[in-house]
Amino acid sequence: VGSEMCIRDRFQLYYSSKEGLSLIRIDLENHLYAPCLIDALAQRSQPPFYDRATDQIHWTEDVCMPQGELLQRLLEVGEHRLSLLEQQGITHAVLSCSPGAEQLEPAKSIAVCQATNAALYELTRAHPGRLFGSAILPVKDVAAAERELERCVKEYGFVSWHTHSNYGNTAPDDPRYLPLFRKAAELGVYVYLHPQLPEGSRYAGYGFTFAGPGLGFTVDTVTTLLRMVVSGLFDEIPSLRLVLGHLGEGLPFLLDRIENRIKFLPNPAIRCRRPLRYYFQHNIWVTTSGNMSPEAFRCTQDVLGMDHILFASDYPYESVEDMMAFLRGIPLDEADYARLYYQNAEALLGISLS
Repeated sequence: VGSEMCIRDRFQLYYSSKEGLSLIRIDLENHLYAPCLIDALAQRSQPPFYDRATDQIHWTEDVCMPQGELLQRLLEVGEHRLSLLEQQGITHAVLSCSPGAEQLEPAKSIAVCQATNAALYELTRAHPGRLFGSAILPVKDVAAAERELERCVKEYGFVSWHTHSNYGNTAPDDPRYLPLFRKAAELGVYVYLHPQLPEGSRYAGYGFTFAGPGLGFTVDTVTTLLRMVVSGLFDEIPSLRLVLGHLGEGLPFLLDRIENRIKFLPNPAIRCRRPLRYYFQHNIWVTTSGNMSPEAFRCTQDVLGMDHILFASDYPYESVEDMMAFLRGIPLDEADYARLYYQNAEALLGISLS
């Protein structure tokens, strides 16, 4: 507790737009790449692969990572990033690996995930109580992934498993991955389900903007999450906790209609035992990452309540400065800001920072 209070005292945080409000801020979505993954992608000729000549990751035959400083920002996890977070009043961050490692062939994926998690552990050791780790797993070897998650939690102290909405030709809703969700629940850590580019030609032709954050990310993540729910996953593992970014990928807006149609058009293939809303009250949380719409925030707040919304910046895919400015403009009282920035995360992570 003493070291945690020292961390808080060090920052002397003051939220200037709300007089007298001093807050811890826990960023639940802060992305990185370890060089070992880029090296592994550089050895490939089929997507996903890294082209050193253009300094780009090719996710599909048609879609590349945007050129510019994005990749370098993902690789930079030193003083520049820490200084940026501090300037914006972000006191703590959960670091997670961006896509790619899960799609490698199993043996390579195991080695890259282990090396990435080890590098992430060293970062958390260098900044104890300030940085937390979220494990990346070699999901195509489920047994190896279970062992790696257990090691990351028990030896490294990681707080979650960071995974993506698909792994190329498979996705987390496939029953083969059920043991990984059981293991996460058994270990008491949450799962962060992050978008990945969807498979299929309908998203080709308009670049990363359309296939990724413009539309594809949302469609793929919503499909994966809802398949997890209707398959009965959360009934089978009732203690499983899952987090979605982007204010729930549009699901707060869609929740009532989807739930209504499931009730109106019963289908024996839909095996969830409770109304959809139940799982968003007991198993699913959302973060602010990458969604700076006041209307979307109000809808999410109305549908899910402030106890299920957490702070995340989505750096470096989004501007930290823009996200903090957006949140300062949201009409919340002091108690709701505290829930958003750290109290909900404390409850979810099972740690105390205040």
